[in-house]
Amino acid sequence: MPRPDTLPAWQQLMAHREVVGAGRVPSSHWTPGEPGWLQVAAGPLHADLSRHRIDPRGLELLVELAEQAGVRTRLARMLRGDIVNPTEGRAALHTALRGEGPLQVDGGDLRAGIDTGIAAQARMAEAIRSGEWRLASGEAVRHVVNLGIGGSDLGPALALEALAAQADGPACHCVADLDARALHAVLAACDPAATLFVVCSKTFGTLETLANAGRARAWLRVAGLPEAQLHRHFAGVTAAPDRAAQWGVPAAQCLHFGEWVGGRYSLWSAVSLVLQVACGPQVLQGLHAGARAIDTHFAEAPAHANLPLLMGLLGVWYRNFMGAQTHAVLPYAAPLRQLPAYLQQLEMESLGKSVDLDGNAVDWDTGGVIFGAAGSHAQHAFMQLLHQGTLLLPSDIILFDDTTADEPALNANALAQAQVLAEGGRVAAAPGEHGVLPGGQPVSLIQAATLDAETLGALLACYEHKVFTQACVWHINPFDQWGVELGKQVARELQR
Repeated sequence: MPRPDTLPAWQQLMAHREVVGAGRVPSSHWTPGEPGWLQVAAGPLHADLSRHRIDPRGLELLVELAEQAGVRTRLARMLRGDIVNPTEGRAALHTALRGEGPLQVDGGDLRAGIDTGIAAQARMAEAIRSGEWRLASGEAVRHVVNLGIGGSDLGPALALEALAAQADGPACHCVADLDARALHAVLAACDPAATLFVVCSKTFGTLETLANAGRARAWLRVAGLPEAQLHRHFAGVTAAPDRAAQWGVPAAQCLHFGEWVGGRYSLWSAVSLVLQVACGPQVLQGLHAGARAIDTHFAEAPAHANLPLLMGLLGVWYRNFMGAQTHAVLPYAAPLRQLPAYLQQLEMESLGKSVDLDGNAVDWDTGGVIFGAAGSHAQHAFMQLLHQGTLLLPSDIILFDDTTADEPALNANALAQAQVLAEGGRVAAAPGEHGVLPGGQPVSLIQAATLDAETLGALLACYEHKVFTQACVWHINPFDQWGVELGKQVARELQR
């Protein structure tokens, strides 16, 4: 595909931004769409995109840009298992993990292997939940500690907290930090005789994860558990089972996932074991069903009603044509407070690229900064900047219908913030111009009936396909992350 800045729609959008007005305040020439436009349903989600600084002509040009950039063509290549990660020579088949039906790749059907892996995960989770899995002491598992980092931690940690209301199994925790104090703080609430560690590492060579696994083994030894039985306290989730076995996790206690599962997409794989242990088998089914609904929606829905496509195109619009460098994610649901951190990895690791697919330096902006917090906290922390600062700063406000019954003020605040960010207003008690809120801040209002596994799966898949859309337009590879490697190499040299 060609460079984005050579596409006809890109050139027309450069001219069209003068109609809308780049910067903090819209142009007086800007006319928004008719009332009720840009209302989009996708699976269990409904999005109101009407508060965006885009008019019907601009939207048409963005849709043309997606077509000219080959978004649907590249999606088809990804879904059929082509190598879409050329710098690592890999496919990107995270969607296959939640899919259904045959999937022929390189002359073989991947579905049988995927289904076998899902069944093995379910058996292991049930053995832990039921008490069948016995530890060195002979006790059943009462505490599970997931040891991972990056995607092997951010996904499970987010899902565990988001779906905590459904948890009915052993107490489950996630530890990622290399700082030993993080692990010690969790272990203070655990009984060594009843604790199982799940070591999640694609390569089984990740520094932080293996350091914490070693500390966990030492903790068990100090507790006096028999050395010959310590392996009973460890399960592995990896693409390198041989290395896991060398470390001390028997093959029978390892779950495998493929090299074609990127770390930031690994929640769909056996990395979700700790979530299934906490909440039972139905949680994984719901998570996959919600994501699968969005996969189908993204592949089949027309452009003007395609939620992840529109999310991605609006992101391109603000980043490349309106000068925005940041994007806020504001879930009005305390259990989703870790969503911004999860999306930071998904978006900033995927889109933080300055070289295109052809190996040439880009002349256009790519990924921006993602930040956010639970909405209630954000209002009393950083949203002053959104309301009266000088930056153009788009945001996503996420809310759920069923919170109104428990606390009607929560969703009232979410809706109020969306209105004031977009429309502005005046604070009567403030003197003069100090009370003026100019508005003009773009807002996506994403709503669902309830926060459950299906809704969470749909929400995460929407953001994945948003990122894919932007990567297609920007002609970059969203599946590698070479930028994280050099720091690791230098750190190893400094320790010599």
